Amino acid sequence: MLRDFVILGSSIVTPPPPNPPSSSSPSTTPSPSHGHRRRHHNPKRTPPHSHSSSISCTLQAPLNHYIHVHEHDNASEFVPSLNAKLLAKEVLAGIRGRKVLSVIETLKRVQDLGGVSSLSSHFDGHAMDLVSKECRQLVKSGQLQEAVQFMEVLAHFQLPVRELVKPSDIIKQCVYSHDPDLAVRYACLLPHAHILFCNIVSEFGKRRDLVSALKAYEAVKKNLDNPNMYIYRAIIDACGLCGDFMKSRYIYEDLLNQKITPNIYVFNSLMNVNTHDLSYTLNLYQNMQNLGLKPDMTSYNILLKACCVAGRVDLAQDIYRELKQLESAGRLRLDVFTYSTIIKVFADAKLWQMALKIKEDMLSAGVSLNTVAWSSLINACAHAGLVEQAIQLFEEMLLAGSEPNTQCFNIILHACVEACQYDRAFRFFYSWKGNKMLGSFGEGNNSKLEHGDMQAAITAPNSVSRSHILSFAERFPFTPTIATYNILLKACGTDYYHAKALITEMKKVGLSPNYISWSILIDICGGSDNVGGAIEILKIMSDAGIKPDVVAYTTAIKVCVESKNFKQALVLYEEMKTHEIHPNWVTYNTLLRARNRYGSVLEVQQCLAIYQDMRKAGYKPNDYYLEELIEEWCEGVIQDNSKIQREFSSSNLSELVRPQSLLLEKIAAHLLKRVADILAIDVQGLTKVEARLVILAVLGMIKENYGSGHSVNDDILIIIGATKADETPSQYILEVQEAMIKLLQNELGLEIFQAKTRFALSDTSKLEIPNLTSLSIEALPGEKALTTVTRRPAVLHRLKVTKKSLYGWLHRKVSIK
Repeated sequence: MLRDFVILGSSIVTPPPPNPPSSSSPSTTPSPSHGHRRRHHNPKRTPPHSHSSSISCTLQAPLNHYIHVHEHDNASEFVPSLNAKLLAKEVLAGIRGRKVLSVIETLKRVQDLGGVSSLSSHFDGHAMDLVSKECRQLVKSGQLQEAVQFMEVLAHFQLPVRELVKPSDIIKQCVYSHDPDLAVRYACLLPHAHILFCNIVSEFGKRRDLVSALKAYEAVKKNLDNPNMYIYRAIIDACGLCGDFMKSRYIYEDLLNQKITPNIYVFNSLMNVNTHDLSYTLNLYQNMQNLGLKPDMTSYNILLKACCVAGRVDLAQDIYRELKQLESAGRLRLDVFTYSTIIKVFADAKLWQMALKIKEDMLSAGVSLNTVAWSSLINACAHAGLVEQAIQLFEEMLLAGSEPNTQCFNIILHACVEACQYDRAFRFFYSWKGNKMLGSFGEGNNSKLEHGDMQAAITAPNSVSRSHILSFAERFPFTPTIATYNILLKACGTDYYHAKALITEMKKVGLSPNYISWSILIDICGGSDNVGGAIEILKIMSDAGIKPDVVAYTTAIKVCVESKNFKQALVLYEEMKTHEIHPNWVTYNTLLRARNRYGSVLEVQQCLAIYQDMRKAGYKPNDYYLEELIEEWCEGVIQDNSKIQREFSSSNLSELVRPQSLLLEKIAAHLLKRVADILAIDVQGLTKVEARLVILAVLGMIKENYGSGHSVNDDILIIIGATKADETPSQYILEVQEAMIKLLQNELGLEIFQAKTRFALSDTSKLEIPNLTSLSIEALPGEKALTTVTRRPAVLHRLKVTKKSLYGWLHRKVSIK
């Protein structure tokens, strides 16, 4: 292999022969600095048996002799300087010939054989430029493995590799290719490896690749002789960027187990990653003090941030008072971040007056408000509904020379919309944009950019000149975002066409409407009872490659419900499930409250199916509201009129209010079956009112199906409850049984028989939900006796409604209609 490498590269290692005398242009001969391009076939190149070829042969022999001696005779008496010089020439020849892999293999063989320890004296500036160019080309083409291997063997022969390529280029490529091990290998070649280690971990964190960041961290630890706080901080920050706070805690515990004491900066990073957990952050703060570490201003700012996230205004106030005391004692100086954070704490709690008090403290301390502080102050007043106060603060911000960001503009717009000042919001928007859409502003000629102009622009827009508006746009460039347009969409009220025009404008300025944009537009359709428009928007979203989310579907369902189009609402609900979009609590609640009464068993079945889906999804439905509607429908089985005399109204019975409605579960279990499958009605565990409703619900379904041509095939058994053998039935069973007899016999005119079902006492599962097909039933009038069980039985109390009486009741009901 080495022999082949020398032959391929030997014709390039020596300088080219002089130009022939007849050469008309010296530029036709490549210069040595571009010799690597001569590997391409050129018919005008020097013939194979030229002078350069003969020199190549003379260089090949000593190197082969060197390797032969060392591989076979283990001799080491060859002149090292000559060997190094020869090796350097062959390396450069291979580089010019773009045979980097062969160069790497050759250098590795020489490295294994020994004898040459350094090539640095044989590589001048021109040679290093050639090496650097080749390394950069390898990195640029994505051949990272070859580039790092090449630099590793060069570093072994004491060639400087630090300046060959930009470290950031290799690290970036390793990050993109998710190769932390290669990045660490490269960093180990450089003298400032400890800095690069941190950069590697941080870059993986920024790419949200925590797996690679942790691999890099583990690889780095193997190359550390002493604890490196920078790398610990970098991996903890990476955990925060990737949203995995538990990993940061494991790293912290691992440091403690290794008896490594983190410094203040590691603790600050750890607290910052865990600011969502106030108790854990406070515990870290206490541990830091126990280790003798003095908190700095960053530590306190992070504590205030944790209080802000947790909504602990009281604790934030205590910390702020402590900081003011430390500042008065000269131990700390509050910075703009401290003030901004405490202002945000009060702003989020809608304590706008306290937020303004912090503003006065800032100015007294000589600290200028930054954009975050101004934004938080404006937001505090906006959240409290103080639109004028928010606008005044916005004006003060401009006069103070602080440039507002888009969030500040959006806060003002949102405050106007929440206060139903829709026209004002649009005037603000177009004045800030300073575009051609200025028709609502007059062409006044007597205004200047002075104090109060912003208020004048809102209270008296006709007095503001076009030049004033354009001047504002030039001083404070305003770039609307998707959130800006979403706020304005809400300001459209029920004006669907105005909202569509805003969507069009969004697209013209290069913004794509998001889920919120489309959902607001669908909601606007609801305000104008435009069900077709809502459905069309869902189709437009799908055609644009935007899959409608649960909010969009729920909003469209709400539009259908408000327009009394229940059928379309159910179609959208089924479409959601088909597309595997999981309904949320609002979706289910909107569907369940869609009707204020039920007209058919199909509507009840649809409602109960949604109810069961809601329960399976883990949401708690409003059982009370649903029970009211089903009760009204069930009582309609007896009284076919609009005024139902609810003698057993569940609204007056507290026992119906349960965490999970057994009544609704029982009704759903029966009504979601086919009529032919209903052989028994199980009312065990229900009150007499609930049992009444279940029976009426089943009879109502049988009645509707009978009217559609479905006959009754068998008697119906009603299971009331179970007792042990030779025991008197409980008062509960007797009350329910009496109520059922009164309902079935007296109110409905059905023929019923009381019966007892015996089953083995050891079969406890049958006490709850018995399997009627395996029970031994006592003989009733007109029945043959069944075989009784041999074990000591328990007794299941039941009623039987005969098929004949059911036909008579159904015939009467159908005839009346």
